[in-house]
Amino acid sequence: MNLYLNENEFIRTDKPLDISIPIHNKENPVLAWYCDPIKIEPVMNDQFVGDVNLGGSVNFRNIFINPHAHGTHTECVGHISKEYYSINQHLKEFHFEALLISVDPETIYNEEFKAEDQVVTPDCIRQAIREFESQIPNAKALVIRTTPNGDFKQSKNYSGTNPIYYSKEAIELINELHFDHLIVDLPSIDREQDGGELTGHHTFWNYPSNPQLHKTITELVYIPDAIKDGRYLCNIQITALENDASPSKIVLYKIENH
Repeated sequence: MNLYLNENEFIRTDKPLDISIPIHNKENPVLAWYCDPIKIEPVMNDQFVGDVNLGGSVNFRNIFINPHAHGTHTECVGHISKEYYSINQHLKEFHFEALLISVDPETIYNEEFKAEDQVVTPDCIRQAIREFESQIPNAKALVIRTTPNGDFKQSKNYSGTNPIYYSKEAIELINELHFDHLIVDLPSIDREQDGGELTGHHTFWNYPSNPQLHKTITELVYIPDAIKDGRYLCNIQITALENDASPSKIVLYKIENH
């Protein structure tokens, strides 16, 4: 089916580009933050067997999951705030015009932690976004693919690897460009070990001085190279979960002309 955005543009609803990383308990799941893989277990007691293959009438399973560690997830300011904010209460729109860009992180020596870090800086973003400047005013979501890219991102255990992260200045630039939804292919926009500062998160949400409750960060997506940089319609799907973050499904649709 074609969904018309205006008199000149439409999307094909039968051509979704799902950039989510599935959450599963099979071999080699994506992991972060030193968490064990998820557990999916049938409910078992003296009166009930929650597994058809074990003689039960239905499959009826408990799932133990951490949204931040086990796959694609979308979070609100409640992730870092003393106050309780729920993603289910504060993400009220689910379709946004989006801009997808690819960035090459810079290698920067971190004096505080005595390590060479891979960092997304303002220059990385400016270089990637330059050819799309005319499309920025209408886009509310920014989707960023980092290099190197590959399907290893669907099965990597990021724990203890000091992954790529974003500088404070890069997040300030994203705010200046008025993006409300930041979607990245990393376990965090902040350094894995940063002494608990989470500077990028605080900057993006302007917390605590003026919390931006409508803004979201989505982490741990995977964007295949076949999906080219440019303008899309983005659909952020979450569960109706009262928590700072929810597992999410992120779908892009190419915007076409007719």
